[in-house]
Amino acid sequence: MTKRAFLGLALLAAATCLSPAAGAAPANPARVVLAVDGTGETRNLPVLLAERLGYFRDEGLIVTLVDSPAEPSPAELMKDGRADGAVAFYHHTFMSQVDDHMTTQAVVAMGMTPALKLMVAERLRGKVKTLADLKGLRIYAGGPNSGKTTTANWLVIHGGATIADYTRLANVERDAMAEALRAGKADAVVSHQPDADFYEATGVAFTLADIASVEGTKQALGSVFPSTTLYMPSAYIAAHPQTVQHLVNACLKALVYLNAHTPAEIAAALPPKMVGKDRAAYVRLLSEDKQMFASDGVMPAAAAQAEWTTMTAQLPKYAAVRLAETYTNSFVEHARPANPR
Repeated sequence: MTKRAFLGLALLAAATCLSPAAGAAPANPARVVLAVDGTGETRNLPVLLAERLGYFRDEGLIVTLVDSPAEPSPAELMKDGRADGAVAFYHHTFMSQVDDHMTTQAVVAMGMTPALKLMVAERLRGKVKTLADLKGLRIYAGGPNSGKTTTANWLVIHGGATIADYTRLANVERDAMAEALRAGKADAVVSHQPDADFYEATGVAFTLADIASVEGTKQALGSVFPSTTLYMPSAYIAAHPQTVQHLVNACLKALVYLNAHTPAEIAAALPPKMVGKDRAAYVRLLSEDKQMFASDGVMPAAAAQAEWTTMTAQLPKYAAVRLAETYTNSFVEHARPANPR
């Protein structure tokens, strides 16, 4: 986050009163169900903290977070009315529009990186020096719509090649991928922490691209990577604008909290089950992952366009996406969140 953006968000958070335009807390709490793509995942920290620290309650909301990392998907839960909105990576709005025939919009952009690293086999250290050298490599990434695959595709494209110029491998167990990298059966892996550190510590791979920090992401991709968002069906947004405003207010407070507190302080605010037995290891993980939330909540138009272009290169059906309908910055622009605790 730039100093200017952070200052703007901090000043926004310092306001102690909400104007009518920002949505005064309703007298009768609104009940909202959000499908979260992994309630225990650090990529979804803003909504987890908003619930844990009482920011939703402060906004006059009763919010239920439903764990929905696989089946049923967030899109399914929204489509049949079991969920009012969802928390996942931004490109899910493309998927819901084309695959589920449901227009959804990101109402607050919380993540600006995918919090990943591109690790290249140590045996290729002298050969693979830039993104242009990814051509012809076999890269562990994930499913066709996954954040890791989108990252791999974006890196290859930014390096001057096409996605047809590399081989995407489906992820398997970490030890199996490490052995494949060592034995020459795979050449690289798009990895999250702590796995990235494991590959480096065991001498299996080195970091070619850091897509965890905003600066590293801009350098590797030429842009930030809009990741974690709160997105909702357009019909719900139109019918409940005040409720959506309060949700956005709470998420912005959580972003301020994340950027103003240390990893240890953030860990202390989370449930022990999420932190786990090795608190020190979790704090190290937060040190890496909290970088993705250097955001003021605004969706950058150029980055949204770039992400859509990358998705379309992998799956041409997404060329039909109406990009202007996948996000709105109006709620962030009207937000005046109270000073977070």
